[in-house]
Amino acid sequence: MLSYLHAYHAGNHADILKHIVLSEVIRYMEKKEKPFTFFDTHSGSGLYKVKDERAQKTGEINSGILKLSATEKTELEELPAVKDYISYVKNYLEKGEYPGSPYFEADLLRKEDYLVLSELHPAEAENLKSNMNRKSREKNDCCHIGVHKRNGFEMLESLTPPSTKRGAVLIDPSYEEVSDYSDVADGVLKAFRKWNGGVFMVWYPLLSYRMPVIENMLERITEGVHLVSPNTDVNDFRLCVLDEESHEETSLFETSSPRLYGSGMLVVNTPWTLPDTMKKVLPVLEGLLKQ
Repeated sequence: MLSYLHAYHAGNHADILKHIVLSEVIRYMEKKEKPFTFFDTHSGSGLYKVKDERAQKTGEINSGILKLSATEKTELEELPAVKDYISYVKNYLEKGEYPGSPYFEADLLRKEDYLVLSELHPAEAENLKSNMNRKSREKNDCCHIGVHKRNGFEMLESLTPPSTKRGAVLIDPSYEEVSDYSDVADGVLKAFRKWNGGVFMVWYPLLSYRMPVIENMLERITEGVHLVSPNTDVNDFRLCVLDEESHEETSLFETSSPRLYGSGMLVVNTPWTLPDTMKKVLPVLEGLLKQ
């Protein structure tokens, strides 16, 4: 299915978790001078309007980044990862925009690095191409950007390992169908068998009625990775803004009860600094974003 549009959810609590982890991974990789390649398998349109009627319909951005960006700075003095994230996003919020993952990636990557984006939804793919052309014009030292209108898992399988050898992947599908969970596990493991030095980041939703399927996906990835490389670090970071028991599944247009009680990021080949950072960050974010 291609009905999912991220404009309804841009800037929500799930984006906050995803983009903080994403930013920390990229900054860690840039500690080495050699270039690397970053793959984004489900890129969306790359940039979103805060006042978009779709964002206003769900209201998720109001309880997400708009709420977090209003936090007193003193609460975040010991959390540079969150401070840097808010500082970066505010530059866009002032223009009435929220940057999607491709914008984070393009802004953070160096001119010698490579960014490979994939989006299958026809309208989103066109928006992505337009927005990334804008980014290339605005940033003089922009990285090399390639935009593909194709299935993200096919793109990942065909283009890994990259010529740079070093690199990372963000996998962030819509999870509209139950089969998406098995597709994610299959996609990660196929690419990891070819490229076990890459950092793989998998965002996933926390939905009460699908937790057995979600946990199965995470177990499959972890076990499959360790079959190939037993010493590979795999970490699971979860941000919960509601108690699981309080969650009620609703339609997209019913805003009385959030669709997610939280979300997670599974990271394969985890940078050694990330677990300690997230151990400090997650409790603070949960306290600030609790609904």
